[in-house]
Amino acid sequence: MSGTSFALANVEMCNIKKFAASILLLGALLISDKVTGEQSNIVENLRHERVMLPSSTPDRNRMTVVQTLTFLEEELGAAGVLVFYDDTRTKWKIDYIELYDLDGDLLVITWIDRFGACQVAMDRGLLDSDDPSIDGILVTVAVGSVL
Repeated sequence: MSGTSFALANVEMCNIKKFAASILLLGALLISDKVTGEQSNIVENLRHERVMLPSSTPDRNRMTVVQTLTFLEEELGAAGVLVFYDDTRTKWKIDYIELYDLDGDLLVITWIDRFGACQVAMDRGLLDSDDPSIDGILVTVAVGSVL
């Protein structure tokens, strides 16, 4: 093999490697974009901060606010804001409920899924019984779970 042929073969091999790397990179970007899009459902809390919800959460923008209720339970030391939503496409009068603390942080949501089962998601920071906090990321918890 002459020097020129060897150099041309190396250039072709480099081009093939660059092409293959570009295809792999493009595939990885498309896959991660799809996965990220399916896993994140971003809403705003009452403080206008971003909160990440589980992907199974229904879109509250397709629903109507039925009632907003502020409560203060002195004996239990509990206070908050409840927002009730109705999805007119379902047979239920209340399809989705949000619970906020008085500072406007979204703490818990509950909804009825397409199978009629009650689903609940809670801020994952509240699941740490030693040091509860607000993370802004809600995770699904099994109904009836011991927290």
